Amino acid sequence: MLYFLKDLIRMGLRRKGVSLVFAYLALLMISSLLIKLVEPSDSALTHFDQALWWSIVTSTTVGYGDLFPVSNPGKIVAVILPIFMGIGLGAAFITHIASSLIERRDKKMHGEKEYKGMDHILLVGSTDETEQLIEQIQKDEAYTSRDVVIVADISRHPLPDMDDVFFVKGRPDTLHALNKANIKKAAQIVIHTGKDEKSLFALINALKLKSTACEITVRCISAQSLDTFSSIQGDFQIIMQMTAEMMVQAMQDKVHLPLQILLRNDADEEIYYVVVPEAVQDFTWWPLHDYFKEKYNYLTFAIQTTDKKVMVNPSKKEIVSKGYGIWLMARKRPVSITWPL
Repeated sequence: MLYFLKDLIRMGLRRKGVSLVFAYLALLMISSLLIKLVEPSDSALTHFDQALWWSIVTSTTVGYGDLFPVSNPGKIVAVILPIFMGIGLGAAFITHIASSLIERRDKKMHGEKEYKGMDHILLVGSTDETEQLIEQIQKDEAYTSRDVVIVADISRHPLPDMDDVFFVKGRPDTLHALNKANIKKAAQIVIHTGKDEKSLFALINALKLKSTACEITVRCISAQSLDTFSSIQGDFQIIMQMTAEMMVQAMQDKVHLPLQILLRNDADEEIYYVVVPEAVQDFTWWPLHDYFKEKYNYLTFAIQTTDKKVMVNPSKKEIVSKGYGIWLMARKRPVSITWPL
């Protein structure tokens, strides 16, 4: 009987608990029938419903004491079947459940499970900025309800405590790892491996696998690599080094396109900063904005007060005083400005 019980538990563990469930149900039926047969006719256990109830409470060691065998054969049945085998099967099943939960969490922590969801944001690669990038993604109203999946060649989940963030282990520039992260069902892909060579291969593979509606944003570290990325055929966006906040805006609103032009020193339009001189009297923002546009074709868009407060796109009636700083876009540095008086 001990060997039988041992083999039964092993079989149940191999089959992920299914055999244990059926074995327990069979045990209840057999013990209920046996106790019904061996008990005297005046015993309540001769009724099958009562015998089944007795088998359940006895095998689970609850033992209410409302029903119990009165004959010696009945007591032998109770010891062998519901008590002895029931405890063994119950312990085996609980152990199986506990080990399954631990194994599942362990696989999640080590990125061994495939991601089965859809419409997720896939982050290809993991860097020191990944946590900040995810925080900014989750703050954006367009992405609050989406899962974030990180695919990276690291040993453990980099951010296990963050909600709705999943980890898939694998080289981010390989087809296998991208498929494991369910790239075909992703809504957005952000490639930021930290190395342009890896990002380039990841981009090529991502373009092969992604759906038509999925958008790809790839981060380029070196300006020398920009031409190489631009030579790849496909629909994707290239952004140069940006903060996490700017990257999320680039994903949603394409802000990197004008910013990259403005931040390049060889572009026709650049951003400059000028200070309102002491001789200028106070004036409101909108007349000053129109004045610079009409006279110099400068586009003003932000001011900084004397107490260092920055206002982008100020109100038309915002007062601009001497000592204020003004940001503007121009084709060349404004060196000699005639200010309105």
